[in-house]
Amino acid sequence: MTLADEVARQPLLPGARQTSYWWEAAPRPQRPQIPLPASVDVAIVGSGATGLSAAITLARAGMSVAVLEAGDPGQGASSRPTGVIGRTIKHGFGEILKSDGEKPAKAIYGELRQAFDGIVDFIRREQIDCDLQQRGRFIAANHPAMLKSMEEGLELKRRHLGDEHYMVSKAEQRSEIGSDLYHGGAVIAEHYLCHPGKYNLGMLALAEQAGPVVHARTAVTGTRRESDGHAVRTDRGTLQARHLIVATNGYTGKATPWLRRRAIPLNAYMAATEPLPPALLRDLIPNLRVVHDNAMDTDYARPSPDGTRLLFGALTGDSFSDLGVVAVKLHAKMRRIFPQLAETRYDNVWTGRCAATFDLYPHIGSHAGVHYAMGYCFGSGLPLGTLFGDKLARRILGRPGGESAFDGLNFQTRPYYWGRPWFMPLLMRWYRMRERSGY
Repeated sequence: MTLADEVARQPLLPGARQTSYWWEAAPRPQRPQIPLPASVDVAIVGSGATGLSAAITLARAGMSVAVLEAGDPGQGASSRPTGVIGRTIKHGFGEILKSDGEKPAKAIYGELRQAFDGIVDFIRREQIDCDLQQRGRFIAANHPAMLKSMEEGLELKRRHLGDEHYMVSKAEQRSEIGSDLYHGGAVIAEHYLCHPGKYNLGMLALAEQAGPVVHARTAVTGTRRESDGHAVRTDRGTLQARHLIVATNGYTGKATPWLRRRAIPLNAYMAATEPLPPALLRDLIPNLRVVHDNAMDTDYARPSPDGTRLLFGALTGDSFSDLGVVAVKLHAKMRRIFPQLAETRYDNVWTGRCAATFDLYPHIGSHAGVHYAMGYCFGSGLPLGTLFGDKLARRILGRPGGESAFDGLNFQTRPYYWGRPWFMPLLMRWYRMRERSGY
């Protein structure tokens, strides 16, 4: 079927919105612009999970804080993702164990556990209403060889870390996903789902209660290090800050060129179906978990928190200017996995930017006096972003708990890379070809 044929199917309902589904129940707040302060203790660029987490910790310690946001508060990736709370990164535990040894592997995965436990405790302690649900995840194997590799990796985690899982054979996989496309998989029942839009609004409310002011529609255009801190230039004026945190992840731009050369912005695409009959949704995902495959170019789906829709995502790393075309391509992928949805249409289709790094590790640190945390590599941004923001704040405050297992990692760039990832479509194509053969 040609693209023209696919477009003719028109998977978007009349009046479908090309904005995040999460904004329906958690619309982005419209904050009036207020004068910038002349100086603050800490300026934070970005109002996602990392920036707001840092702001909360700093303000509660009595520091003056200005959160600078180019758009409306939280309008970036933190209010657009799948809403999965897990403890994974792109590098598996077994891979790190083999390359670096037991101590670094346990340290990194111990910090992932800290981030996982920490965000769940934070949500409950602060009473953030974000539809927290412990539904778990099902990881589907795209190839028989991937199932064996997955089982070996998860068994290493169970033996060294105590992380529990159970395997599901191809014959049994209908108990987890209403599809015959895969070759079995694994269930990690401990993981959570949440409503990321509501989580971001909850963090924003806590930050504003604690004192920091979020300056909306205030784009940072440059920074300059000075003897007593930083001059932070914005399109609304300049303010002085003793300390500066950059928490822009996939939206890192020209104002911070050193970081821009190291963060690889990736477009992530998702769509929300029209309301589905409860029985159909249970046929697709019997246990109402998040389900995804184990490819680098991941296809993923989860039920909406109210159990009325399927939220489906794919095509991460591709670049499309027309979300109508994205809807067509997402629908084709969704039908391949779930033929039951051949006639189902979308109410929302949207995109947001996450960020990868050249070594596929998240990074936290400082350069030229600028503190940063970013590069969550799609999938760990909510728990790690929340933890890393708190760690950056603790470093500024001189408190214990600011150290990280990710300290000391070389934040790599490449010659002639200046922030435009022209190579990503080619790289993702290579990953797809490689993964079709089971590696």
